[in-house]
Amino acid sequence: MRYTLIFLIALLSCQQAENPAPPLVDGSIEDFRRLNVSPIELMSETNLYFYQDKHYVWIAFDYPDGSYGTADIKLLSPKLSDTINLHVSAQLGEWYLTEDSPRPDNPQSDLWWNHSGWYANEVWPNGTDNSGEEPQPNFKNAKAREIQISKERFGKGEWKIQIEIRAIQTSEGFTSITFPENDFHQLEVF
Repeated sequence: MRYTLIFLIALLSCQQAENPAPPLVDGSIEDFRRLNVSPIELMSETNLYFYQDKHYVWIAFDYPDGSYGTADIKLLSPKLSDTINLHVSAQLGEWYLTEDSPRPDNPQSDLWWNHSGWYANEVWPNGTDNSGEEPQPNFKNAKAREIQISKERFGKGEWKIQIEIRAIQTSEGFTSITFPENDFHQLEVF
């Protein structure tokens, strides 16, 4: 009995080590560090991370303080007929990159919040600034942007991804980064 219990505890420990807890979309990059994900350095204080398990792919990036780190992710995958844009800012939305694909043209558009099979931590609303003539929204930002994408919707196999990260604070002001700059990154999704 005692040896059976020790064996079961050892077996459960091995299973947990083989299947570590996946990242939580909470605006922290610490889960990717815990999982020993190798970062891709895009610029000083801005690193890109890819991780996947059998159900999802995660894309995450950190950025310097004062940044917003909004993003547009162009994605072509085996289950898509055309390249789709996954947009992350204070709102989430998706649209195909074809000319006839409807996309939001203002912050009040009903075309926002149409995302399906993916989620990201958006730039969080944080009350209202009433100090001026017109009330203005306040925003609070996380330390990192995380996007979780479902393999059920987008499929397995070769994904082609290009990520434009905007509103990165530098000493010269805000800048944008595109990865990769002139092409698509190929990600093998198992």
